[in-house]
Amino acid sequence: MILVRRINGERFTINADLIETVESTPDTVIRLVNGHRYVVAEPMDEIVDLVVKYRKKVFFSFISGEALAVRAEEEEE
Repeated sequence: MILVRRINGERFTINADLIETVESTPDTVIRLVNGHRYVVAEPMDEIVDLVVKYRKKVFFSFISGEALAVRAEEEEE
């Protein structure tokens, strides 16, 4: 999930895995795969950075968890 703000400043989260497109028209519009559209205050580049940061966090937590599981198995042997 990424935290964004509506044009009026209200904060909300969007599931980054469901983002299909991000447009700058000049407002930033996020369109999800289910067709929902959200106009947000953040510029398009910031949305891209937030999604990349989110995916890195998910990926590295998965890798770290996998590494811990492998170590635990090795210690049991």
